[in-house]
Amino acid sequence: MRSKFLSRLTLGLLCAHLFAGCAGVVTARGLRQEGVFESLEEALRTPAKVRRLAVQTEDQQMRHLPARIGELVNLEALELSCLEKLEDLPEEIGRLGKLEELIIDNGNGCSMNVSLPRSIGRLARLRVLRLYGALDATETGEDGTERRGRSKSLPATLANLQSLEELDLGRNGLRAVPPQVASLRRLRKLGLDYNNIREIPSFVGDLPNLRELSLHSNGGVRLPPSLARLKGLTISLGNNRLTLREQRRLRASFPAAVFSFENEYDDDTANEQPARRSPRARRRR
Repeated sequence: MRSKFLSRLTLGLLCAHLFAGCAGVVTARGLRQEGVFESLEEALRTPAKVRRLAVQTEDQQMRHLPARIGELVNLEALELSCLEKLEDLPEEIGRLGKLEELIIDNGNGCSMNVSLPRSIGRLARLRVLRLYGALDATETGEDGTERRGRSKSLPATLANLQSLEELDLGRNGLRAVPPQVASLRRLRKLGLDYNNIREIPSFVGDLPNLRELSLHSNGGVRLPPSLARLKGLTISLGNNRLTLREQRRLRASFPAAVFSFENEYDDDTANEQPARRSPRARRRR
């Protein structure tokens, strides 16, 4: 009996800290984990009880979240994914004064193109904002060809999120780092993977708490000298086809940073330089 009790207690403690892992978890008696919902319809029946909500497959044709989402006054984490018809989030999102995590993460299997409301700037407690593949209008046809539409832009009020520690803008077709990022002084982690960014602006180096900068698969990125001022910064530059000489040059230019050039596609030759023939190593006739 004691071991079963401890197992249930451990599960409960894990669920209190891991949103993605506990959504929809049930105990051995088949009871829902308190405050965790996977259905928007069910959540709106008892809005005051909802603390974590994950909406993924409830209504694939949903174009707008209901304004009643503003009634979830105790909501701490909201996760949306693969709602490919969703056009926007309502202004009522700004009423969620306890919201700490807003996650729209589509991986590589879904495509979303969502407009964020200006009211997002009122989320004073928001620490995590993941918009991976949330703003990109790119569609992949059955033949594998890509059709690029117009990606949604971020509201200017994003700059008001002074508690934000993690911002993920990966896979959004960005050509530049949004200027609102310059105001996010508590930001510790900035993700810009799988975009079309070729140059990082100097204001990124002025973010005093930045510790992780991820720039995978941008086709080659120029880093500003201002990054050299940051201590303990990890910069991930995999899949940017950097030669070994370019990698050494980056390490020399930013000695306080830790670089990762890991290539996830296992085509290590992309990071190799062609061997140069020594003048002395001539073939004898």
